[in-house]
Amino acid sequence: MLARVSRFLTLAFAAGMALPPALPSQTAKELVGDACYNELEQREKRTLWSYVAERHSNNHVYREQVIETVDAPVRHLLAVDGYPPTSAQMKEENDRHQELLNSASRRHAIQKQQDDDDKKMEELLCIIPEAFVFEDRGKEGESEIIAFHPNPEFKPKTYEQRVLHALDGIVFIDLHDKRIARLSGSLGTRVKFGYGLIGQVKQGGTTEITRVQLSPGVWKTSTEKNRHRRTIRNAQNNQ
Repeated sequence: MLARVSRFLTLAFAAGMALPPALPSQTAKELVGDACYNELEQREKRTLWSYVAERHSNNHVYREQVIETVDAPVRHLLAVDGYPPTSAQMKEENDRHQELLNSASRRHAIQKQQDDDDKKMEELLCIIPEAFVFEDRGKEGESEIIAFHPNPEFKPKTYEQRVLHALDGIVFIDLHDKRIARLSGSLGTRVKFGYGLIGQVKQGGTTEITRVQLSPGVWKTSTEKNRHRRTIRNAQNNQ
């Protein structure tokens, strides 16, 4: 779940473009708000792209070709931990793709999951400016560095909002496009759901994403690292 949130929350910078001066009157909160608004605007355009991304999972690094389609992104494995996929890994990859081609119900399930994820991400982007307290840490290269901490006055309404609101971290905002270029955060508190009877995301989970520009106004997540500890308890129906 933390991986999805961070994702909601993430392949090269445009060259030869002069940076406009930062507005002295613009606060860190306003700059983050602009970045979230621009992300929502890009999502409304629904353009499809192909790009290479890295995914860190279970102590391995997966390099993948991501091909966006009208249904959902299709991922082709290119390397694992810097080495070409083994024959067993390629067979597993080909079997997975073949299953998608032959199963309309599987494609429908993936599309539904993608639509649900998109809706949740849009909801989270809308609340980010109010969910955190922001602190400007100055500039690094073409980006403004902004620290964020949970806003004690914000009251999350959903589980996803609770996980998001528990994050502390730093975000790099590209000043030219006003887009999120990099983000790193960690769970400062434990998040329970079902009053702790069903499960919890423990304190100390971390997420890191790097995003880059594919073309003017189009940014994608190129690297994603997540480490979270989640406990799920067995549920029983006593009826």
